[in-house]
Amino acid sequence: MGDSRVVRVHSPDSRDRLRDVWPFRDMLRSLVVRDLSVKYQRSALGFLWTLLSPLIMLMVLIAVFSHIVRIPIERYWAFLVSGYFVWNCVQQSLTTATYVLQQHASLSRSVAFPGEVLVLGAAGAKLIEFLLELGLVLIVLAIFHHGTVPLSVLALPALIAIQFVLTVGLMYPIAVVSVLFRDVQHALPLVVTLLFYLSPVFYMVELVPEHLRPIYLLNPFAGLLTLFHTVLYDGAAPSLPLLAWVVGSAALVHVVGYSIFKRYKATCVELA
Repeated sequence: MGDSRVVRVHSPDSRDRLRDVWPFRDMLRSLVVRDLSVKYQRSALGFLWTLLSPLIMLMVLIAVFSHIVRIPIERYWAFLVSGYFVWNCVQQSLTTATYVLQQHASLSRSVAFPGEVLVLGAAGAKLIEFLLELGLVLIVLAIFHHGTVPLSVLALPALIAIQFVLTVGLMYPIAVVSVLFRDVQHALPLVVTLLFYLSPVFYMVELVPEHLRPIYLLNPFAGLLTLFHTVLYDGAAPSLPLLAWVVGSAALVHVVGYSIFKRYKATCVELA
C-alpha cells in the first residue's frame, strides 16, 4: 500500500539514519514539545507532578533500607538519589515505547516521515524531564553531601549520552514488538521490575558476590548505574574499563534494537 512506503527507510549505518531523520528535526522538536505540553496541560503544579512519584518511592526506599533492612552505605540517601532518577528515566522511556507507535498511528499513515522520529521524540521528552531532575539532584548533593560541586560532574554529559543511546536502543524493538504482540504492554512491567532488582539502583555493585560480579555486569544498566554512582555519589572519575564496557554494550544494544525496528516498522504502520 502507498502509505507503508513513507516509513520504509533503509539505513545501512548511523550516518544514513541521521540523514533520514535530520530533515524532520522540526517535527521531532514539535513532538517533544507537544509531549511535554500535553502532559502538563491545565496542571497547577506542572513539573512537580513528575517529581512526586519518584520522590515518594525514594522516601520509601530510604526508610526501608536505612532503618529496617540496613544496607551498609554511608549517607544512603545520597547514594540512592545518585542513581534512582537514572533508573526512573529508563523505566518511563521503556513504558512509553509500548504505545508510541499506536499513539501516532493516524499521523504515520497520513504524513511521510521516518518512524524513528516517533521513538526519538518520546525519548527526547523523557530526557528533558530527566535533565531537570538531574539538575535538582546536583544541587542537593552539592549542598548536603559534597559541600561543593565535584569535578567529576564533567563526566555527566558522556554518561547521559550513553544512557540515551542504550535506552533508545531498547525502545526501538519494544515499540514494534508492542504493535505485533499486545502482550508486551503487560509483560514489560514484570521485566522492568526484574531489571530493577538486578541493577544497583538501591545497593552497591560491591555487595554482589565477587564470583557473580562478571555475570552481573553483563547487564549494561548495572555498569551504567555504577558509573553514575561513582560520579555523583563518590565525586570521583569513572572507571575507564567499566566506561568502555558500558559504551560497547550500549552501542551493541542500539545496533541490534534498531535493526529489529527497521525490519518491522513498515508492517507496524499498517497494524498500529
